[in-house]
Amino acid sequence: NDAGGIATYSVAGATFGLTLLWILPIVMLVLAVTQEMGARLGIVTGKGLAALIRENFDFRATFLVVILSFFANWANILAEFAGIASVAKIYGFPAWILVLASAILISWMVIAGNFKSIQRIFLTSSVLYIAYILAGFMSHPQWSSAFKATVTPSWQPTGSYIFMAIALIGTTVTIWGQFFIQSYFAEKGVRTKDFALARADVYAGSLWVGIVAFFIVIATAGTLFVNHITINDAADAARALEPFAGSFAKHLFAWGLYNASMLGAGVVTISTAYIITEAFGWEGKVNAGFKESPAFYKLFLFCIISTALLVLIPNFPLLPVLIMSQAFNTFVLPVLFYFLLRLVNRTDIMGKHKNGRLINILGVLSIVLLSALNLSYFAYLIFR
Repeated sequence: NDAGGIATYSVAGATFGLTLLWILPIVMLVLAVTQEMGARLGIVTGKGLAALIRENFDFRATFLVVILSFFANWANILAEFAGIASVAKIYGFPAWILVLASAILISWMVIAGNFKSIQRIFLTSSVLYIAYILAGFMSHPQWSSAFKATVTPSWQPTGSYIFMAIALIGTTVTIWGQFFIQSYFAEKGVRTKDFALARADVYAGSLWVGIVAFFIVIATAGTLFVNHITINDAADAARALEPFAGSFAKHLFAWGLYNASMLGAGVVTISTAYIITEAFGWEGKVNAGFKESPAFYKLFLFCIISTALLVLIPNFPLLPVLIMSQAFNTFVLPVLFYFLLRLVNRTDIMGKHKNGRLINILGVLSIVLLSALNLSYFAYLIFR
């Protein structure tokens, strides 16, 4: 869950109440299945997804995946710094101070740190998402309605509802997440004997994503939606919570957003550097220094600097960037999952660890459902 996720879940709850909650269990399942495939592929091969696509498909396929993934990831990094700028807006001080200070801090942490130190920081940050659970309880939601909405599908045949559903999926099952999980396990050096722990890691993470998303939606649905309050960005969501859930809830929301933005900026940028270096066969590891992996760190710094500066443009449309970047993930995911499924079913690559029938069925269903949702939105735009 990064800044784009926090904003998307907030807007979903504030705009559509609890009616989108039923999507979360489905998305959590898709996330768990696809992340497990990526983790398994990384463990068995010791390589990232971009490297395997380059080695096993033609140049056009590699170029397509790299271009689409880079654009999606870069837009997500932009969303992270938009989230940081939103936090500055909540407390009424100049955005450029917090954005530039955060960019410097992230750069220093990754360049000066190593794999283990960065991992500890990211894991500690993930615990801080409990702020949104507390904010959810402080909004005093109607629990029976929330649980009913989670297990009861509903649908509104409007462009805004379909687009929000697409964004909700894309902010949970991300392009960067798929590349990151595989490169992460490969660089970490996890072995096949640790498959059980790796799966537990992936499944626990997928569950935690869904729990945090659930509480963000009910926090904004139970306060903003029921009082017909619209929000323009995540900063509005934090401030609007205050009259209904108290000032502490506002601060929890703001601190949680900053934590998510910083975590996302670090992880998504590392994932982007993984993609490009692997696609071109360059050395690209967090544990390698600047001299050993110059391309990796130059790409990292380019993404950090370009997005941080762009967000500082006056009247920059923060919320559209946040939401659009998440929706773009969903448009690209079917293409990425096609290559993932092809690779993880190859006996010469995976051996006895290739996909079983159930995982393949769930993988194909994920591609079909995502494609159908994307097509339904485009059909609405054409024929409305």
